[in-house]
Amino acid sequence: MKTVVFICFLVTLLYLVSCCDEDTHYLKVDKCCKKCGPGKRMLKDDNCDDPRCQDCLDGEYQSGFTSDTKCERQPSCDPNLHFQPQMNPSKTSLSKCQCEAGYYCTQEDDCDTCRKRTVCKAGERVLIEGSQFGDTVCEPCKNGTFSTHESAVTCKEWTICEHGFDKNAPGSSTSDRICVDDRRAHRGAVVVGVVALLLILIGIAATLYFTKGNKCWKELHKHFNKGRSHEHLDVEKPIYQQPVEVDEPVSPSPSNVTENGNVVEQERGKEPVYPSAESNSYSYSYS
Repeated sequence: MKTVVFICFLVTLLYLVSCCDEDTHYLKVDKCCKKCGPGKRMLKDDNCDDPRCQDCLDGEYQSGFTSDTKCERQPSCDPNLHFQPQMNPSKTSLSKCQCEAGYYCTQEDDCDTCRKRTVCKAGERVLIEGSQFGDTVCEPCKNGTFSTHESAVTCKEWTICEHGFDKNAPGSSTSDRICVDDRRAHRGAVVVGVVALLLILIGIAATLYFTKGNKCWKELHKHFNKGRSHEHLDVEKPIYQQPVEVDEPVSPSPSNVTENGNVVEQERGKEPVYPSAESNSYSYSYS
């Protein structure tokens, strides 16, 4: 009899379990009860057939049917840690954090850390582009190629100099080869040399001219003045003579003619008297 009762209990239990969907229902005291839908949580399980449910709060989510009274928390995506801020995160699914531009997540399943992507420098090219969960891979430019800026996708080939042109600057991983006309470069070097020589000569002449205290300048100045002094000695000075007065003939006029018609001769002036020293000699008479 006990065996029959046990078998009936097992059959009843198996029936209840089979008729209760595990995704949308749960078993409570041998009774199949409803769960709350996605994005909601259960307030009380007092009503098995019509439970009281409430929407998850902002920053929370519930991805499936549940009998739990709490919702799951969305991850905190802090912009100060280089995460993109979450705008209106979902309440029915997990909203994973994403790194801002130029950064990548270290773990794809749980993005909890952001790292800065590698920047390919000049002289390199991007071999593998960085992604949300992977770093950038760079490759150095091969010989004969170059790149001049960061994050270059390709490396350019060096310029090939044509016939008659010389390599003025060899190429490198960061710069192109420069080609110039060999003849023009030679003429330019000659012109530069001539200009440099002229500047040196002008500098020497200016130094000698403005530096009067220089010994060489003094010698040249002394020699020059000596030659000029000899020239002055050889020149004869002009001899100045006292002008001689000449008596001009007096032409007759009414003022210098007598009644008889004779010309009156003009009386010559007295001869000049020159002072002479007085004689101190006295004559004494002795009686």
